[in-house]
Amino acid sequence: MDSGDLIRTTDLCRYYRRGPQEVRAVDGVNLSITKGEFLSIVGSSGSGKSTLLNLLAGLDTPTGGGIDVAGERIGQMSRWQLADYRATRIGIVFQSFNLVSHYTAQKNVELALYFTDVARSDRPKMAAAMLDRLGLGDRLDHRPADLSGGEQQRVALARALVKRPEILLADEPTGNLDQTNTEQLAALLAELHSEGLTIVLVTHDLALADRSAQRVVRMHYGRVVDGEMPPTGEVRP
Repeated sequence: MDSGDLIRTTDLCRYYRRGPQEVRAVDGVNLSITKGEFLSIVGSSGSGKSTLLNLLAGLDTPTGGGIDVAGERIGQMSRWQLADYRATRIGIVFQSFNLVSHYTAQKNVELALYFTDVARSDRPKMAAAMLDRLGLGDRLDHRPADLSGGEQQRVALARALVKRPEILLADEPTGNLDQTNTEQLAALLAELHSEGLTIVLVTHDLALADRSAQRVVRMHYGRVVDGEMPPTGEVRP
């Protein structure tokens, strides 16, 4: 692995059986992501981009090939090591928010700290501080049903960020948002990236990917088919 690479996949594959048919959701992907990079993976539904993100998150197991994160092979981790990897090193944001309906916004964010070494007494104030940073300081006691879609997504983002991860993995985070909330979330991601966070964004929104990311790669039938980097290596305006 090159010294600047934080993530590298090597001939990464994930195959499924669907009756008699073999589905090659991820089919020989070789991808390198440098520390501090903002990468967007685009593609139509069924292209394999969400499966690839699940593999990077350690939520799915490769059929073949490997994933290295900071020189560690994810596929060789024990169940407990994978749990620690997800609890401390990565933050994940999903399209469907995945909030606990009977918990408040603050409690939902606190959940991300349960499997870390953060003292129990510190969890509420850390959760409140992160929600306040994302503009939800007056929504701490609100449950998901009492929040708008944009507010729920910001709670989900706060939950991913409160543990101060090295990498943020975002799977279609604007899929359930209107244009205004999409633009607000894009601005938040840009701010986080400017602070040095490594971000991998999966989206079908080509305009969002092109506007936000430093580099965009496209997936088609499980393969990375092309990629591009702005000539300066800077974020597009």
